[in-house]
Amino acid sequence: MLSNYLKIAIRNLMKNKLFTGLNLMGLALGIAVALLLMVFVKDELSFDRYHTKIDRIYRGVVEVNFGDIKENWSTYPNIVGPTMKDEVAGIEEQMRMWEHNFGEPAFVHAGDKNFVQKNFCWADSSILKIFDVKLLDGDAKTALNGPNKVILSKSVAEKYFQDEDPIGLTIKIDNALTLDVTGVYADFPQNSTLDAEIIGSFPSMAWTVRDMSWSNASFETFFLLRPGADPKTIEQQFAKVYTKYVPKEDQWLKFGLQPMKEVHLQSANIGHSYSDRIGDPQQVRILIILAIIILIIACINYMNLATARSQQRYREVGITKTVGATRAQLARRFYLETAVLVLIALALGIGLLLAFLPLFNQLAGKQFGILDVLSPSVLMGLGLIGLIVTLVAGSYPALMLSSFNPKNLLQTAFRQKSSAGILRRSLVVVQFSASIILMICTALFFQQLNFIQQQNLGYKPEQVVAINMAAAETRDQINAFSNACKALGSVQEVTRAQTFPGESASGRSVSRSQNLKQTLPVQTNHANAEILDVLDIKLLAGKTIPIAEKTQDDTTVQVVVNKIITDFLGYTPEEAIGKKAINMFGYSRAEIVGVMDNFHFDNFHQPIGGYAFHNSLTEPRTYSLIKLNTSNLPASMRQIEETFNRVLPTSAFDYTFLDDHLNTLYRREQRTASVVLVFSCLAILIACLGLFGLAAFTAEQRTKEIGVRKVLGATIGSIVSLLSRDFLRLVMISVVIATPVAWYFMNGWLKEFAYRIDIQWWVFVVAGAVALLIAFLTVSMQSVRAAAANPVKSLRSE
Repeated sequence: MLSNYLKIAIRNLMKNKLFTGLNLMGLALGIAVALLLMVFVKDELSFDRYHTKIDRIYRGVVEVNFGDIKENWSTYPNIVGPTMKDEVAGIEEQMRMWEHNFGEPAFVHAGDKNFVQKNFCWADSSILKIFDVKLLDGDAKTALNGPNKVILSKSVAEKYFQDEDPIGLTIKIDNALTLDVTGVYADFPQNSTLDAEIIGSFPSMAWTVRDMSWSNASFETFFLLRPGADPKTIEQQFAKVYTKYVPKEDQWLKFGLQPMKEVHLQSANIGHSYSDRIGDPQQVRILIILAIIILIIACINYMNLATARSQQRYREVGITKTVGATRAQLARRFYLETAVLVLIALALGIGLLLAFLPLFNQLAGKQFGILDVLSPSVLMGLGLIGLIVTLVAGSYPALMLSSFNPKNLLQTAFRQKSSAGILRRSLVVVQFSASIILMICTALFFQQLNFIQQQNLGYKPEQVVAINMAAAETRDQINAFSNACKALGSVQEVTRAQTFPGESASGRSVSRSQNLKQTLPVQTNHANAEILDVLDIKLLAGKTIPIAEKTQDDTTVQVVVNKIITDFLGYTPEEAIGKKAINMFGYSRAEIVGVMDNFHFDNFHQPIGGYAFHNSLTEPRTYSLIKLNTSNLPASMRQIEETFNRVLPTSAFDYTFLDDHLNTLYRREQRTASVVLVFSCLAILIACLGLFGLAAFTAEQRTKEIGVRKVLGATIGSIVSLLSRDFLRLVMISVVIATPVAWYFMNGWLKEFAYRIDIQWWVFVVAGAVALLIAFLTVSMQSVRAAAANPVKSLRSE
C-alpha cells in the first residue's frame, strides 16, 4: 500500500511541474534560511556550556551608585575575590582577571621579532581550576603560580616561535617586563566568552597584588561555588563582608553574581566587560522570529498552491472515496505526497545552505563550517523542521479534502466564496503582511544606522590617527617621534593622550559642593594641550590644558570639562573657570581651567555624560594622536610608519583611524540590519513564488473567460487589470495589518538608543507601494501571458 501511495505521489508531482517547481523552490529556500538561523541561534545558546563546572561558575557584577545615576559593571576591586573566598563558606575558588593596560594591545618581543598582541590578560592561577583551559604543554599546578610567568595559546605560540618548543623561552612585554613561557593551551573555542590569546600570571603586575583596594573596580572576578551553594545567599554574605571592611557611608558598590551561562547573552547592559564576544539577545530573538516567519511563508506557499489545485483533484478524491477509500487512507496519501516534496526540499535546502554559508559568515561575523551545519543536533533539528513543515503544509489537502462528502466532491467546481478560496486569500494576506513587516523593519534599521553615521559628533574624527606608543622605552623616543611627525607635510597637528573618543577612559566622578553625595560619573583622559585642536572640539570658555609638563611636586590638576559637568555643578561655562571639580582628583585638587562643548565620546545608545581632559600624572599618555591634512592617506601612513620604525626600532607599529573605530561601535546593529535585509528579500521572493503560482492557476482557470472577453473587444490592459485586481486588494489589506505591527516592534528597538530617528509615516507608504509593485509585477507576468494568448485556442472546445 505504501509503495502504491508513493508511486501516486511521485506521479502527481511530475504531472504538475510548474506547481511542483514553485513549491520546491519556496520550501527549499525556507528550510535553508531556517536551518541557517538555527545554526546561528544554537551557537549563541551554546556559549561556555563546554566547561564541566559551568553550573557552579559565576561572574562578579556590581551595581555602581553615583547618587542619581546607577550603572552595572562586570568588574570588582582586586581585594574582593580573595577576601570573599576567605570569609564566605560557599566559595570554593576565585579568579581575578585584568586586561593588559586596561584593554590596550601589548607589544611583545619574541625571539628577534616584534608583535602587536590583543586579547592579553593577567589572571590568577585558579583560572586553570575553574575553567576548562586545555593545557597542551606545561604543568597546570605551576604554570601561573608565581610572578613573571605566561602561557600562550597554540596559535600565538606558533606565530611567535614557529616549530620551536616555547616552554622555557621568554617574551618581553612593552619593552619592560620579561616573562617565562610555562605552558601552551588550546585556543578557546568560538563559543567561549573567554577569548584571551595570552594569559600572564596575575602577580607579574606587582601593583595588582600590592595595592589592594575596595575602590578601584577594574578586575573581572569569577567564582566557583561549592556544590549546593545558593548564589542569593552568597550575595547577602558579600554585603555583610563589605560592611565589615567599609563603613556604610563610604560604600558605593553593591556586589552581585551572574551565572556564567548567562554572561554571553545577558551582558548588553553591563559595562566594562573584557570579552569582545558579548552576544545580543535581541538579535537572537529577531533571528528566531525571522526563521519562523520565513518557514511559515514557505508553508503558506504550499497550502495556497494546494488549495488552488484542489479543484483539479476534486473529482479524483470523489471517485476514490466512491470506490471505497477511507478518509484516513486519503489523508495518509496526501501527507505522503507532501513528505516526498519536503524531503526533496530538505536536500535542496542543505545544498543552498552550504553554497551561501560563506556569505552568511561574512554578514553575521561567524565562522561556521560544514561540520557545524551537519552536526547531529542540527540534523535532528532539520528532521524536526521537515516533520513540522510536512504536518503544517500538508494539513489542508490531507485533512480538508479527505473529509468532503463524495456527493459534493463530484460537483464541477468550487463556489467562488468556498472555504478554499477564503483560506487561500487569508493565507496570502498573512504572507504579505509578514513580508511588509520585514521590509519596514529593514528600512528603519538602515535609517537609524544612517542617522548615527551622519550625526554631528561634536568633534571631527576624520583623518585623525591614533598611534600606540606603549612600548616606547624613553620619553625622548616619544618626543622625537612627535617632532619628526610634525615635520611631515601631511601632518597638521600632533598630541599625546591616554585614549581617544570611542574607547573607555578612566572612570571618576564629580560632586556638587552643596551636597557631596550628589555625584556625576565622569570619563577622564590624560592629554596634552593640543588635544582640542586635533579633535576640533569647541572651547566655550577658559583655555586648554597648560602646555608645560607637570612635575611630581605639583599636586594641582588642571582639567578641561564639558558643559554637562558645568550644568551639573550649576555653573555657566564662564562661571566655572577657576572653580574646583570636587572629588574628581581628591576633594579639591582639580581646577577647572576650560569648558568645552559636549561631544559624543560613547556610542549613541548612551546619552552624553561627563568628560574631562586633564594633566594629572596618574595615567600614562599611551597614544600619539595625529591629525592629517592630505588626500593621499596611504602615502602619509607609509611616511609615519617609516618614522615610527626609525625612532622606535624595538616596537611594532599599531595604529587606529578614529572614524574607522567609531564604525565598530555599531557593528552589532550593522550585522543585524544586513542579515534582516538579506532574509527579508528572501521572504519576499518566497511570497512572490506563491503569488506567481496562484496567478498562473487563476489565469488557467479563467482561460475561456479571457477568450470571450478578447473576442468581445477587451484589451490586454483591461484583462491584466481584471486578473490582478483581487491580488492587489489582498496586498493592500496586508499593508494595513503590517503597519501597526511593524511600528510596535521598531519603536521598541529604537528605545535602546539615546539618540534616534522619529518613525516617519512615509516609510510605511513606501514599503506598501513597493509591496504592491512587486505583487503587480509578479501577477502581471502570468496575466499578460494569458491576455496575449490566441482566444481561438481557448474557445475551440466550446
